[in-house]
Amino acid sequence: MRIAVLNYPDAVPTCVTGPADIWSGMARMYPVLTGIPLKTAIQIDFITPVEEKLYAGAPGSLVSKKTGAKEVYDLIIIPAMRFEKIELVVAREQVLIRWLQRQYQQGAELASICVGAFMLAATGLLDGKKATTNWLFADKFRSHHPEIEVQDDKIIVDQGRLYSCGGAFSFTSFMIYLIEKFCGHEEAVIASKILMINVHDQPQSTFSIFQFQHTHADEAITKAQQYIEKNFGQPLTIEQLARHCNMSIRNFIRRFEQATTNTPLEYMQRVRVEAAKKMLEGKNEGIGQIASKCGYEDTDYFRKIFKRYVAMTPRAYQEKYGKN
Repeated sequence: MRIAVLNYPDAVPTCVTGPADIWSGMARMYPVLTGIPLKTAIQIDFITPVEEKLYAGAPGSLVSKKTGAKEVYDLIIIPAMRFEKIELVVAREQVLIRWLQRQYQQGAELASICVGAFMLAATGLLDGKKATTNWLFADKFRSHHPEIEVQDDKIIVDQGRLYSCGGAFSFTSFMIYLIEKFCGHEEAVIASKILMINVHDQPQSTFSIFQFQHTHADEAITKAQQYIEKNFGQPLTIEQLARHCNMSIRNFIRRFEQATTNTPLEYMQRVRVEAAKKMLEGKNEGIGQIASKCGYEDTDYFRKIFKRYVAMTPRAYQEKYGKN
């Protein structure tokens, strides 16, 4: 099996070397542990662009050679780039992007890590398909590529021969997933044990932080948002918020959703859940007490809303991220 890892300027170094280390570590240790060789030998190359040409070199080797037109890889891994360089990298690496298109047409499968999805999307191969990227840059990805369905609640999205994963360091479990796809379940389990990598069983929403959406120009809706953010612990109604903005309920809901992409109720719930997360991370308070502080009189309803947005219960979140 031939694997290529892109090694372009401004790529996140761990997203280049890390995947290569996982595959090569599995290939080296599998025979030691099982006493039998892998069914398929693993060959890994770093693909580096230099002056409009692409060079392939093995990890740890000082020798590289220009890639040939007929050379085809089985799997090509697209690492994340520094987030502030996304547009620069995509504009600059057109040779790599065209090479990815040709490789895919010749049978290669492509896998992007984190914001490496922007480069994969630039090939046009994801048009009309689904993908994920880091939750923090999901809205930016949507605005750049409205033709792609962004599933930013997913850690891994599999579209047949096109794969994407969320945060940069989720590449560890992403590689285990790909090992299972290409080598088999037993090989993936052994790789997971050898390298002590847990497979993600939670969505990105477990890790995401709600960003208050104040980038719009509707001052009345900004006023409503600020009121919610200041008074989230109090009983709030849509009617009360509409009156606060001197609007009819119907007009208020329409303008709020247009400005923030959330309904007023969704926004209120997300503000309260974000406040609850901070409380759960801090002092060791009871779930009922935190629910009350966040405007929920019914603790069971709070648990339901919290799990809807965070994909885990408040107790599980407190145990995972709390100080104690």
